[in-house]
Amino acid sequence: MRFVLPVFAVAVAVTGCLPAADPAKDKDAILGTWKIEKLDTGGAGGPSKEDLETMRFIFNKDGKMAMVAGSPGEKKEGEYKTDPAAKVKTIDLVRGDRVQLGIYELDGDTLKICMTEGGQKDAKRPTEMKPDGKNVAVFTLKRMKEEKKDK
Repeated sequence: MRFVLPVFAVAVAVTGCLPAADPAKDKDAILGTWKIEKLDTGGAGGPSKEDLETMRFIFNKDGKMAMVAGSPGEKKEGEYKTDPAAKVKTIDLVRGDRVQLGIYELDGDTLKICMTEGGQKDAKRPTEMKPDGKNVAVFTLKRMKEEKKDK
């Protein structure tokens, strides 16, 4: 029992000396194509199951993004901006005059985004990963493995 407190104190001291997470690594980790694994709207309506199965989010290094859905694949392009250094990591998706404010969590090949519906003038950025049943939804995305193309 008497060793618990010294070990805990050492663990706290060492943890405090570790470097902070590198926001640049987070920005690179979001790059790629993501498919929707789950959508939680909190009871509000949303895309059909068929649309969800074909929907993809594509994040490029230059801040460009696309949402692709359906077959042959309707493509909506826009831009994204992340702030991985914020206390709660933020993401903004912009398509034309539609702005969706959100927060995100990135853990390996899983990306969770909680965001507002676009185009709402009084929309406020969510502060937690929770849908509100009106205009805030939580997307759970899985990274798609890149297909190797024959040369």
